[in-house]
Amino acid sequence: MALLQTENLSYIYGEGTPFCVTALDKVNIEIEKGDIIAVIGQTGSGKSTLMQLLNGLLKPTSGRVLLDGEDIRSSKAKKLETRFRVGLCFQYPEYQLFENTVYEDIAFGPKNMELSDAEVDKRVRDAAKYVGIPESAFKTHPFDLSGGEKRRVAIAGVISMEPEILILDEPTSGLDPKGREQILSLIKNYRDRTGKTVIVVSHSMNDVAKIASRVIVMYQSKVLMTGTVDEVFEQSEKLTEIGLSVPQITEVFTKLHTLGYPVSEKVYTTKQAFLEIKRILNRGKDNA
Repeated sequence: MALLQTENLSYIYGEGTPFCVTALDKVNIEIEKGDIIAVIGQTGSGKSTLMQLLNGLLKPTSGRVLLDGEDIRSSKAKKLETRFRVGLCFQYPEYQLFENTVYEDIAFGPKNMELSDAEVDKRVRDAAKYVGIPESAFKTHPFDLSGGEKRRVAIAGVISMEPEILILDEPTSGLDPKGREQILSLIKNYRDRTGKTVIVVSHSMNDVAKIASRVIVMYQSKVLMTGTVDEVFEQSEKLTEIGLSVPQITEVFTKLHTLGYPVSEKVYTTKQAFLEIKRILNRGKDNA
């Protein structure tokens, strides 16, 4: 049984009005424990709406979201449980920082779980350590931090609730290259260290290639395809047709392969590119 799944999940904004918009149309997905799932698609494809439905923030127009096989809206207690088990960090989460200190912002979620003061303190310190926020910053006002630091504090606020599933909506959006790399490393390290499930919404195919184990492609409110990174990026023509692309490094190696060079087309990161070039050079030495 999948840890989290949807059954014919649909959502309509403004239902019953002349301005109604179908954001999701009979979506069926399965999320397994321990995966890093990337959800990609053009703006308006339904990605963010899907994330808010998985967390229980929105009520489906029709269909169901199942957590451990149980409808997350089956009772008030189940809805509350889901909010803590499926943690959602919105796009530009730093805009949602509202407490007077970094410590209080990270502690907000655990306090609402009615944990003891000692447990709240432990979770705040553990979450801060995960995202690289030093304890010396605990008394700092969040607005005095850099953009990347604010983003990490916001993520720590979700991690501190120790959700089984961590959802991050465009976590690298608006960050400089250094900040992007820090957040991507944070996500991968978090999954590797905890074994928990992570769902990442992203427009960046480069980011997806670096961290994801599986990919869900959304198009016009539906799931167009799902699969491993290899399985999805191999369908580059179909991705291009819907306004997406493969990583730039993949385009380079695909072109080289087309021109007759003995390189793999399954190269999605600069690290993979380095290893592929090294492999070819070593083969050349062996044949010399």
